[in-house]
Amino acid sequence: MVTTTPARRAAEMIFDRYKAVRPFDRLPDELFPKTLDDAYAIQLELHCMLSGILGPLAGYKLAYTTPVMQERAGLDHPVLGGVFRKTILRSPVVLNFTEYVNLGIELEIGVTLGQDLPASGAPYDREKVAAAVAEVAPAFEIVDMRTPDDLTTEERTLLSVAVNILNSGVVLGDPITDWQSRDLVNCKGVMTINHEHVGEGYGRDVMGHPFEPLVWLANELSARNHPLRAGDTVITGSLVPPTSLGFASEARIAIEGLGDAVVVCA
Repeated sequence: MVTTTPARRAAEMIFDRYKAVRPFDRLPDELFPKTLDDAYAIQLELHCMLSGILGPLAGYKLAYTTPVMQERAGLDHPVLGGVFRKTILRSPVVLNFTEYVNLGIELEIGVTLGQDLPASGAPYDREKVAAAVAEVAPAFEIVDMRTPDDLTTEERTLLSVAVNILNSGVVLGDPITDWQSRDLVNCKGVMTINHEHVGEGYGRDVMGHPFEPLVWLANELSARNHPLRAGDTVITGSLVPPTSLGFASEARIAIEGLGDAVVVCA
């Protein structure tokens, strides 16, 4: 007889809503995560389900990488979610508005690894992770903001982790392979929607340097005896808070020294 764990039952409820393109319901009290470990256990089960339709895990997203977002989440560190092969796209991209409940976009810096970062290599620092980075690119994170409104700060953070931090994909600009010559700390990123300025930020906004979230991720995964692998794509945290993208809209991001990317919602 197969035993179904509470984490798996919670993930099944989330996955059903995901497939139906419906808002996520509040989980029953007996299934609602009480700790971050509980939330990650649900997320892991959800990853297994999502990989069946989105392809294998091919990278990670990081959230709460700025002091403001950590304060809002009630944390003093980032959190992670998975990104799947079929959802990593290259600009320009047209998104189908009907496939989302509440479509949003974020401006980020994305990296793709050229070498493994095995668990045995921990602890990692910026120099170690930088040696493994093959490409850097401007990146949209596509998010679907469908958690319930009636949650406390702690509940919202835990449920967000459980539902994979609302990730619905990544859109990368052209890859930069000589990123060592670019100023990743002081580069300015700008987001526009329908040619109107909606937000801006700098590479330093994410933990002082866009590779610092990658350091945190490599060490966090190593503590779970899980490697980062060559070919993995990691988006390192938002330089601009999540912004809604409406029907028949065009969004553009541009980062100094890294180029731009375009998403159209139709």
